[in-house]
Amino acid sequence: GARPGLAPRLGRSLPPSLQRLANLLRYRQAGLQRVVEGLAPEVLHAHYLVEHGFYATAAHYRPYVVSAWGSDVLVEVARSPLNRAIARFVLARADLATANNRYMAREVALKLGMDRARVQHIVLGVQRDLLGQPETSVNVRPPAPDRPPTAISTRSLDLPLYNVDVIVRAMAQVRTRIPGARLVVAGQGRLRPQLEALAHRLGIEETVRFVGFLSQEELRDALVESEVFVSVPSSDATSVALLQAMAVGCFPIVSDLPSQQELVESAPGGQGLRVPARDVEALAEGIVRALEDRELRRDAVERNRRFVEEYGVLETNMAKMEAWYYRLAGRAGEAETVSSD
Repeated sequence: GARPGLAPRLGRSLPPSLQRLANLLRYRQAGLQRVVEGLAPEVLHAHYLVEHGFYATAAHYRPYVVSAWGSDVLVEVARSPLNRAIARFVLARADLATANNRYMAREVALKLGMDRARVQHIVLGVQRDLLGQPETSVNVRPPAPDRPPTAISTRSLDLPLYNVDVIVRAMAQVRTRIPGARLVVAGQGRLRPQLEALAHRLGIEETVRFVGFLSQEELRDALVESEVFVSVPSSDATSVALLQAMAVGCFPIVSDLPSQQELVESAPGGQGLRVPARDVEALAEGIVRALEDRELRRDAVERNRRFVEEYGVLETNMAKMEAWYYRLAGRAGEAETVSSD
């Protein structure tokens, strides 16, 4: 293999945008171009615009596809002129860009200079079989009088961006109005001890259950048994966690971000509620409203199932991606076959 060189030693002491330049140099030194040419893929596809999408340009390989996933477009490019320049550099060399959110696709075209015809909205969604039985949701079944109303959070416990601390603080307020309410926090991450300590300081350690990592089957069951799904990050694109919740009938409360407007139209008549990010009082009010209004939750179940079926089914979206691979590889006839299946 290649010698480590200067780039790795310098990278550790540099700000993130300069670390990315150092990493690009590292990939070049390590012979990425030689490796990719040896593999000779029909299409090269990299993910996350300002990191692996950037590093993949060292291969000088076409056709090249890059996927944007959220914070790379919605956060990183605003942090420094260099990050913005990196994003534009990558897009100028891509034959196709994908984004898992329509708002983000527009941002890629309008603010980063990508030809809109070369930006596709393709969602890493939920498997179709998750849509099978929305009637099993607690929001559809007859109410059980001895069952505590439950909200659930399934987002990352590794990044402060996801504002799980705000959800815990909001539940302290919810409990004063709905004493039996419970919060389930799924997942693992470095912030879990801090969040558990916060629940203890607020005196709601019996209200908040940290259940750790859940398998797909366990996650589905937890969502089915929860009235409300809460996801209030400071920045977001299309969250698989949100689509999972909507698919099985859990009523969503999300951040009032531009990217979320295409996903959750505020009730009544909509699919859920949107609240300002990091607004504890507004979130608490939203959770109380949702937990107390069974009709609001029940009415959203079928609307949300239909929305996920049209917008976020994994198999449908991956067929779109496969068709684009065929087109880029010069096999347009096979692309049409995939699209018609």
